[in-house]
Amino acid sequence: MDPVLFKAAEAGNIGPFENYQTCSLNQLLTPDENTILHVYLKNQSSEPEFTDFVDIILERCPPLLFQANKRGETPLHLAARYGHSNVVKVLIDRAKALPADPESGVTKAKMMLRMTNGERDTALHEAARNSRSHVVEILTKEDPEFSYPANVHGETPLYIAAYIDDYSWGQEREKVIDEILTNCISVDYGGPNGRTALHAAIEVGDHVSETARKLLEKEKKLTQTTDDNGWSPLHHAACYDWSPRIVQVLLEYDASAAYIAETEKKRTALHIAAIQGHVNAMKEIVSRCPACCELVDNRGWNALHYAVASKRTEVFKECLRIPLLDRLKTKKDNKGNTPFHLIAALALKLDNWLLVFRFTEEGIYGLNKQKLSIKDIYNGRLAEIQEILESLEDVGSGPFGCRRRIVLEETNEKNKKEKDASNKA
Repeated sequence: MDPVLFKAAEAGNIGPFENYQTCSLNQLLTPDENTILHVYLKNQSSEPEFTDFVDIILERCPPLLFQANKRGETPLHLAARYGHSNVVKVLIDRAKALPADPESGVTKAKMMLRMTNGERDTALHEAARNSRSHVVEILTKEDPEFSYPANVHGETPLYIAAYIDDYSWGQEREKVIDEILTNCISVDYGGPNGRTALHAAIEVGDHVSETARKLLEKEKKLTQTTDDNGWSPLHHAACYDWSPRIVQVLLEYDASAAYIAETEKKRTALHIAAIQGHVNAMKEIVSRCPACCELVDNRGWNALHYAVASKRTEVFKECLRIPLLDRLKTKKDNKGNTPFHLIAALALKLDNWLLVFRFTEEGIYGLNKQKLSIKDIYNGRLAEIQEILESLEDVGSGPFGCRRRIVLEETNEKNKKEKDASNKA
């Protein structure tokens, strides 16, 4: 593309193109095969007030309407990405004026709306990703029957909208979700790795609990949909610091979600909340589904075992103040260890757990399968202690970036002692 024509296209200046051969306008290309319409749409910092340039160019060269660049992007993809809703209307109107496909009967407008780029994104994917609610409204109302499928990354438009975590786009984001849920007859909720839009909304933060409500009002089964690791939305909610409000919303719609165990370790959401130290989330789960306290993982660990594994004494003590969890303190795992058997091992290494151990009534916890009491463990059966300590580290934290926000008290205590020794020296 000649530099003069490129600059004219950037500015939306029709003059240099008036004397250009109409049949050759679609041959004016950049190295990325962007046409003059691509160049124009990419370089508008705000929505164009007038659509004259687009109208005239398409009047002179209709094939530009569907012509894609190297990335497979049509003018509609770009207009949707940048939020040029008036241009989107022009493009759709132009396509409507063309005859429908004789074989399928699908109109040219719907064919354009359903066209995908190199990553299988439609214009709706682009509009959702950039929170262009006005464009989303236009696109979904034009083709409400179409269930927009996932792109190459497994993302549907609804998943993309739900996963946006830019708080400054909060209202636009909510409008995008509303338009998709309201206008689309058949909604695809899917996302990558088996997740859904509900999983995505939960990962964004507590301020999207209303988004979770909207999704569940439309499709209640989302509470039971697990990702590739067997994690339900409730597992993900239990994993984050902001979880109590979202946990409450999920359990309001489906308390039975508390019984869902993950694929590998068989942990429930209550186990996850315990290892994360999220006592408020634990209280929500226990109050709405008390029987789930009986569930154990593949090692026979209950939620109180996991509270010990969090290595936070304050978390463990808070759990003991919850009657249903306090009853778990004498329950044994597959090796016969109660939560206090684990504490006995920790007490040898961490001073703060020693205080918990010293005020423990020994007799009620019995012997494990090695015929060891909690006092026996504390008094030095090193092989058993090492095995327990290793088991406390092998609890995992969850897939897809769910982080264990656990204070490594042993390391901190060691560093403190080293620092004190250094200061004394």
